Amino acid sequence: MKKFGMMTLSVVFAASLSACGDGEEAPEEDGTADTNDDIEVEEENEVDVDDETEEDEDEDTDADDEWYEALPYDEFELEAEYGDGEYEAEYEYEGGNPEAEIEDERNGEDIELEGEEALEELSGILPEMDIDEDSSDDEVLEAAIDAFELDEDYSELEVEIEFFDGGETEVEDED
Repeated sequence: MKKFGMMTLSVVFAASLSACGDGEEAPEEDGTADTNDDIEVEEENEVDVDDETEEDEDEDTDADDEWYEALPYDEFELEAEYGDGEYEAEYEYEGGNPEAEIEDERNGEDIELEGEEALEELSGILPEMDIDEDSSDDEVLEAAIDAFELDEDYSELEVEIEFFDGGETEVEDED
């Protein structure tokens, strides 16, 4: 019987030790334990933060790229002539590749933007123009003046648009 009691006591003691010791180190003086589990969680969180940042960057890039796909036209040209110079903006979307050029020679300046710079400038302008193939000439002119923030003292304003469905609009206003 003593043997049975000693064996039972040994098993209970061993079970107690194994239940208490799960591979973690003893708590430090501040009551926290330095465990491998904590390190793994931190590493996982770091990876998650990086992944989320990359996803956000991808979404921003996608949003930047999508503005021209939402336009109802694949070609847009604007020419505004003033007494002190001229403003021209050209946009073309062909085969998934947008191209743009802006020239501003008003007020004695000579500003030329091409490629990505011009596309970036137009990304805040062309989507604001609420026009389609059914827009009247006056609506096209007003939309262009508002979106491009043009002075209305031009001597000539011309807007040419080619829509995806094959329709074209050409509007000219002379003072």
